[in-house]
Amino acid sequence: MNDCKRGRERGLVRRWVSVMGVFVLLAGCHSRKESRESSLFERISRVGHSKVQAPKPGELAERGRAEILTECEKQSYENASKGLIVSEIGLHEDVFTLRDRVSYGAIGYGLDEALRLEALLEGEAKAQAHSPEKTECIQKFAEHLESVSDPLLEADQRMKELDVSAFNDAAKKAEEQADKKLRGTEEPIVPDALPAKSLPR
Repeated sequence: MNDCKRGRERGLVRRWVSVMGVFVLLAGCHSRKESRESSLFERISRVGHSKVQAPKPGELAERGRAEILTECEKQSYENASKGLIVSEIGLHEDVFTLRDRVSYGAIGYGLDEALRLEALLEGEAKAQAHSPEKTECIQKFAEHLESVSDPLLEADQRMKELDVSAFNDAAKKAEEQADKKLRGTEEPIVPDALPAKSLPR
């Protein structure tokens, strides 16, 4: 009977040790999970308070010019444009996106930056300081970017013309209404003469 009792005690001890091992394992995993959550929370809060500022006007265009010049030095326009131009969205806030050569991320160019980049590239092409192949590549980039941004400029011009014509029409109508009201108050009110039959005798 002693052997049977000892066997039970050993089985009980084994179960107790295995149960405690599971608790320690779970507690250890749980504590790691909490530390991961807190570090994730800390990372998220740091990202929200990052000190990354938007580029200054012209800075993005200058970076784009440098990247295009570097790529045009190495290869033709056809190959360089496939590697650099990610998309042509055609919106004021994102006319097109160019690939960043360092991070390989897409950088969106608004209309103002796109126009600055076009002007910089046209200046580079006219400077004739590069080889004919590189100058041709730069000129093709400038022409292509111009073809993407010109529809936006034309649409803006049409909207301005519509706004001006609508304003002129509204101003003209307001002036006519004011003239009618003024003429209406200036004319004396003459009572209509009563017909002779209706006069009392």
